[in-house]
Order: sequence, then structure tokens, then C-alpha cells
Amino acid sequence: MRGDKRLLLAGAIAALVLLAVPALALAAVWKDKGVNVTKFSEMTLSGGELFEISEGNGMNCKVSATLTTEGGSTGKISKWSITECPKGFGTFTSCTMKTAEAKGLPWTVTVNASDLTITNLRVKRTFNGGCAESDKTITSTTVVLNTPTAITAMEWSGTNGTYKNVGSFEVTPSGTYGIG
Repeated sequence: MRGDKRLLLAGAIAALVLLAVPALALAAVWKDKGVNVTKFSEMTLSGGELFEISEGNGMNCKVSATLTTEGGSTGKISKWSITECPKGFGTFTSCTMKTAEAKGLPWTVTVNASDLTITNLRVKRTFNGGCAESDKTITSTTVVLNTPTAITAMEWSGTNGTYKNVGSFEVTPSGTYGIG
């Protein structure tokens, strides 16, 4: 009887290992022209964002960022710079951006099957014109890739309660890096 239990337990463990191996083999990783990235690689991201502190109240701004990876299924946002926030909307109409500071860099980027996730995207903003300071963290921001195997552009979206941050980037070098 004891031998049967051991044999049954060993069989169950073997089945779990066999089920896990295909899932591990399918994990998406960074690619450079279709080949797994194995050395430091850097992408420059340029574009714009729209943030809303509450529904219909926020600003549009220009953003530049740097995404790096050394391969595998992770990367980092090592730079996030917000510039040129010309004018707000809603209750931010009379306000201008005084400062915008990315906090907690580098932010972790995780490669998923067809998109990316940025963890803990945090920006502290101060304003001229009577608008209150904002220091918000979005714990999980989804980044959609226009063509996952040869990225030329990406769009992100994340929320924290009534705070929303969405935007898009053009990627340089264009079409070189991807995931798969």
C-alpha cells in the first residue's frame, strides 16, 4: 500500500512538471530582429500623454522615455521626462505644469504574450494657477504594441481610482526590437 501511494505521488509530480514545461517554453522574451536579446539594448520612446486627475480634468503633455533590456522577459524604464504641457482642460484650464518628476525609476517592464506591463509608474506633478499637486502611482500600466514582433509604436493606459494616464510613443530604432 505504501509503495502505491509513493508511486501515485511521483506520478502526480511528474504530470505537473510536464504541464509546466510547455508554459515556460511559451514565455515571451525580447527579440532583436527576431533573435533573442542577450546583451544590453536600448529603445528611445517619444510621444505624448493625456492625464486626468478626475473625469474631464487634466492635461496633454509631451513625454520622452528610455526603455532598456538585457534580454529575457523583463526590461526597465530608466528615463521618463515630461515637457511642454501647453494648457489644461476642465478645472485645469487656468493651470500650467510647474514641475513633473518621475519617481522610483527605474520602473520594471514585463514582457507578456503580446504586450508589456509597466509596474509602479509614478509621477509627481506641481502646477501654477491654483491646481493642487498630484503624486500618483499606477501599479500596473498596460502597453499595447502596434506590431509585437517589430515594434514601431506603442500605446499605454493605466488608472488609479479617478486618475487616468494614457498615451503613445514612437520607438527608435523603429521595427528592430520586438517580443515573441
